[in-house]
Amino acid sequence: MNTNKKNMGLTIAFSTKSIDPDFISHLKSTCGVKNVEVLPYENKGKFSLTEVYNKALDDSSNDIVVFTHDDIILENNNWGRKLIKYYVNSEYGLLGVAGTTHMASTGRWWQDSTKMMGRVKHTNDGKTWENKYCSVFNKEILETCCLDGVLFSCHKKRIESRFDESVSGFHFYDIDFTFNNHLLGVKCGIIFDIRLIHKSMGATNEQWEENRKSFVTKFSLHPKTNKPLLPYALKPRIIFRDKKLKIKNQPKVSIIIPSKDNLDLLFKCVTSIANKTRYTNYEVLIADTGSNEDNKNKIKEFIKDKKCKLVEYNFYHFSEINNEVVENHIDDTTELLLFCNDDIELLNDAISEMVSVYHKNKKVCGTVGARLHFGDNTVQHDGVFLFSRKNNDNIQIGLTHYGHKSSYSYTTNNIDRVGSTAAFLMIPKTLFDSFGGFNENYIECLEDVELNLRCLMAGKRNLFCGNAVAYHYESQSRKTDGAIRQEDYQLMVSLIENNKDKLSKFIPLMQN
Repeated sequence: MNTNKKNMGLTIAFSTKSIDPDFISHLKSTCGVKNVEVLPYENKGKFSLTEVYNKALDDSSNDIVVFTHDDIILENNNWGRKLIKYYVNSEYGLLGVAGTTHMASTGRWWQDSTKMMGRVKHTNDGKTWENKYCSVFNKEILETCCLDGVLFSCHKKRIESRFDESVSGFHFYDIDFTFNNHLLGVKCGIIFDIRLIHKSMGATNEQWEENRKSFVTKFSLHPKTNKPLLPYALKPRIIFRDKKLKIKNQPKVSIIIPSKDNLDLLFKCVTSIANKTRYTNYEVLIADTGSNEDNKNKIKEFIKDKKCKLVEYNFYHFSEINNEVVENHIDDTTELLLFCNDDIELLNDAISEMVSVYHKNKKVCGTVGARLHFGDNTVQHDGVFLFSRKNNDNIQIGLTHYGHKSSYSYTTNNIDRVGSTAAFLMIPKTLFDSFGGFNENYIECLEDVELNLRCLMAGKRNLFCGNAVAYHYESQSRKTDGAIRQEDYQLMVSLIENNKDKLSKFIPLMQN
């Protein structure tokens, strides 16, 4: 919605026990809007916030109204001007600084921290800290299902419902108002251009609990469909750019995809490579590991006129299959290997992005990884994180993926990581050959972790390309429950223990 922002005004409303002229001056001086109206409501607890804020909607002379606590410090200037710009250039009716894509059945909007968004600083008892609910995405609006009341705003002409004055006191007014409007079709989101310090810990109390129970009862059914509602989940948006990269002297990339009787996902994977990849110097090798004859014939028919060839095996072992393909079916004209699961679907030209990262770091490049998402758009992989914990006199090694299952905790930048998953992993062929390929002693997993660690031991950098993005439909193809076999775990731990001098700096000791 491109409304002309020239001469647009801003109204800021808040409830307070005692009006502080300095706070009003702070709001006016930091917002950067000439036509700013501040509506302070001196309230000794007689009126609920829903009543006060409805009065603000009636009293305001501007369409954009900001609701805020009276115990905040705005850290940046021109935040109001930026806020107006977001409303002018979007269809959003509600914008704030913190929210979530998930509403639990309990009504505790912050119950699942992986689905929270925004960043808010707090100060209390002489200490200041920042709650980093997600990564920072400047100039982006992240869609939410509700907003926190420390500071949020609305466009009066775009909301569908006012504040529900049956919500008493000073709690849940924000969640009730924003969640209800979201359900009624009003776009609700958070931005990163308003940085503030909240002079409070935001603790709950008895009234908060009572309002929470009322909220759960009220929203047990969807207001439009009348169907059971909670828990409620909003599918997050995946953020990435997809611009054409110019790569001179394109090195040949050989993409290896093991697969067995998994045609739908395999064909989706290969099609996405063909459709999304602007890079030209690549080949695809499908390593069939025992599909039935009918499916193998379908694969042969599918890859006609594509940059693919089929290599047939009668067994599956991740390390052995990939090593065998590299050794016997890839020649020395290949500079880069790309190991790819058949349940990968590219969302952008991830291959060009990864090759570009390799080109810029050619002398020091170990592995190059990509950002992977589950089908619900939450994060599956944003790089490997290895850590250690002390258990009595023993050190235990832990492994996880950065940002796992979060809505917006991931990077779009190129950064160093301990490593990345071989579900979609690039490595120079000469480096891979120097290690003798994947360690074939692993039974089910962690051979890719060892490969990453061997790169670090060789003095290389494992680079993560945050703008190379794909779906990883892991739950559809995985045949186990995801638990790591003890034999594989011990093999990885032995490698780490035998190379502490080279690897300990990459594996921080975490507190229990």
